[in-house]
Amino acid sequence: MGFQHEAKDILYNCYEEIIDNYNQTALLLNSCERAAIYYHSRSSRVTINTIGNIPAEFRLDTDISSTFSKKDLIEQYEKRLAIKLAKDYLVTTITTLDGLMEDLYELVLTHQELDKTEEQIKRMIRWGDTGIPGDLITRLPALETHSNSLGFKLEDFLNTYEHLRQIRHAIVHTKGLLRRRHLTKMQTLEAKMNDKQRGSVKQFYDGDKVVLSPLTTLVLRHWCLTFISFLTVAFTEATEE
Repeated sequence: MGFQHEAKDILYNCYEEIIDNYNQTALLLNSCERAAIYYHSRSSRVTINTIGNIPAEFRLDTDISSTFSKKDLIEQYEKRLAIKLAKDYLVTTITTLDGLMEDLYELVLTHQELDKTEEQIKRMIRWGDTGIPGDLITRLPALETHSNSLGFKLEDFLNTYEHLRQIRHAIVHTKGLLRRRHLTKMQTLEAKMNDKQRGSVKQFYDGDKVVLSPLTTLVLRHWCLTFISFLTVAFTEATEE
């Protein structure tokens, strides 16, 4: 199989993975909405114990029982679980994109570094100017010049991508709190964006805190699928030269 076909397969598989992740998230959001409606409609007292259905052999002597009342359940299903799903969606989506970029870079290295072993190629995969995306663009210069129908180039997508990676890092490592290093990097990236891009990424945080919701999930889905479509065309053009 040729380089171009292999790249298309990698991009197509990632596209499907992103769609599948969104579909599952959308179904869970729908379940939350229906659960909230159900508990609103209950006139009798209702409680749920989150460890009540765990078999005895899987319980711990130190287990703390968590019991949710009707009011608690409505709060969870209407608000808190939607935020939880938005966080999980962002983390999974950006991690999937990281995997995509690494797979594409590995593919380029494999076809251009014919004297290297598979293990040597693996050791070359890193992030930054000497890896992804810097060296990837150096090896396929046409990636840098390609633009879509709206005039966006790879640099524009990469600025948004890196911005979202800062958001992901804060969710995973600092409980959604943006440290000075995050904010400095994000502000530098925003300075390179047009007003529409800047307004889009600013929806993901407020001050020094990450702010997510079902709306940010929709924004991320739209941007991510557009990015993959852009890469598909860009890689086709870059490998035709």
